[in-house]
Amino acid sequence: MAQSMPTWSKWALFAAGAVALSAIPFWLAFSHVLKGLALPIALFAWFVVYLAYVFFGTARLKAGRIGPVMKRYRRRLSVALMSYCLVLMGSIYLLHRVDLSGPLLWLVAAAPAVPILGVLVVMGLYLKEEPDEFERAVHVEAMIWGLGVVLAVTTVWGFLSNADVVPAPPLFLVFPLFCLAWGFSQPFIRRRYQ
Repeated sequence: MAQSMPTWSKWALFAAGAVALSAIPFWLAFSHVLKGLALPIALFAWFVVYLAYVFFGTARLKAGRIGPVMKRYRRRLSVALMSYCLVLMGSIYLLHRVDLSGPLLWLVAAAPAVPILGVLVVMGLYLKEEPDEFERAVHVEAMIWGLGVVLAVTTVWGFLSNADVVPAPPLFLVFPLFCLAWGFSQPFIRRRYQ
């Protein structure tokens, strides 16, 4: 018996949960509820929960229709994202607790970018390996939407910042914003073809 497609309401409920979970790190970072080592530990715990929610939630919604290329992609992506989280925590710890200078300061400050570059490589490998043209097209269009959202938000925020209306945009949030827009656009893109 063929698996039924998840309903629009199930995707909407899943997306609402992802949006709600996405707000937690911003609240933690800007509310100053947690201080010191408690903040990165809480952010790491949030990250693990968020990753599990997205990976298992999408797998359940796809009801066993995840092929070997997507499984490989998800495995690679989870390794790259966990690496990012660990390197970021280590970098933040060293920057706040150790008096660094010179090339070592540059290296420690830029270290979290390396796993992010790994995520980009994983995305490229997925597009190269995916044999299904429809899946490739959905991901490419979603990436274009992600780039569009990033360009729109950073452009408006940049002009507001130039006028001293808001603080300068935190550039480290550009990639997570891209990923959120990329991920959230996919169900809407797929819906057009149902």
